[in-house]
Amino acid sequence: MIFSIIGFAALAHLMVEFFQHLEINTKPWSCNLCFGFWLSLLPMVIMYGGDGFLAAAMTGVTSEVIYRLIQRL
Repeated sequence: MIFSIIGFAALAHLMVEFFQHLEINTKPWSCNLCFGFWLSLLPMVIMYGGDGFLAAAMTGVTSEVIYRLIQRL
């Protein structure tokens, strides 16, 4: 589950960066937290059942943490 969370979070961050370069600046496309949650919600629920909702929330938060860590560099 941890690899799924980190993987989806990294994918969400990369996709949000790509959407920003395309100048798509509306939510959820421009927000790491929102996009990470929505991107991973369905796959996580399919893989983990009811716990998938919590995993999707953790994915959104992890994506936002990745974004903030990269901004510090």
